[in-house]
Amino acid sequence: MVQNPRNRPPQKKRKKTLELDPENVNDIIRALSQIEFDKYIVLEDFHYLKQETQKDFSIALKAFHEDPNLDSDFIIVGVWLEENRLILYNGDLRGRIFSINVDRWKTKDLKKVIIDGEELLNINIDKEFERSLLHNCYGSVSILQEACSEACEQEDITKTQKTCTTIGTELDANEIVNSVIESRSARYRSFLREFADGFQSTELEMYRWLLYPILSATPAELQEGLSYGDIREKIEKHHPVGEDLNPGNLTQSLQSVTSLQSDLEIKPFILDYNETNNRLSIVDRGFFVWVANTPKNQLLKHAGLYQYTE
Repeated sequence: MVQNPRNRPPQKKRKKTLELDPENVNDIIRALSQIEFDKYIVLEDFHYLKQETQKDFSIALKAFHEDPNLDSDFIIVGVWLEENRLILYNGDLRGRIFSINVDRWKTKDLKKVIIDGEELLNINIDKEFERSLLHNCYGSVSILQEACSEACEQEDITKTQKTCTTIGTELDANEIVNSVIESRSARYRSFLREFADGFQSTELEMYRWLLYPILSATPAELQEGLSYGDIREKIEKHHPVGEDLNPGNLTQSLQSVTSLQSDLEIKPFILDYNETNNRLSIVDRGFFVWVANTPKNQLLKHAGLYQYTE
């Protein structure tokens, strides 16, 4: 039985005049304690903050955790693959945080998304179509959902069916997924051009060359992420200065991947460099699928590297 909102007891509001410095963590903790704040504190899109700000907050987070008068938990939402990013910024957080990778969707999880949709619409998705769809979406739940939506539109399924209906028997899952990816391709092409130009024009064009190992990699390599050694080897093999390339320039560029995307206002971020294990990864699953399904020559051409195809 659903409770009628009108029958709920009135909510109480507590007001208190506070004098505090918003940049002083102790003042914030004191203010929250005085109003007996006991809710979750959610920091959405944490990865868009400047790296220095993220580091400063990681240090302040320990103070929030240790204060005995504060009974609140933080939920920090950020786009990165390693589980210890905050610990990297502040080692004192070890054992105090719990990481959840919400981007890791197993096949059984994706099937659950399909099953829930089938129940809501009173339909059955053809099993062969489903298998092909799961294979071609490369673990991306957003692409899976868009592909299922497109399949329903093509089968004229716009609402819950009165009788159970089977769809997908005459549809090509690979073709539908490609259509979904193509709808995003303009954004991804723009990303390649802008990222390749870097912060400014330079002789070495390091950010353009950071794209080369990614765009020439196999899906399996992209899935694992590219190690610093692999990146350096591939770039030195084709870069005009070859093995004379200064490793320091490469390291600095990798460490600035996030800053560059922030300056370019790339949302959501597409690449992330893990300084803990020196690995460059794709964090936008849609971009991953686009790269995996687009001819390498076309990708390198968009990045201004067409002449260096193997």
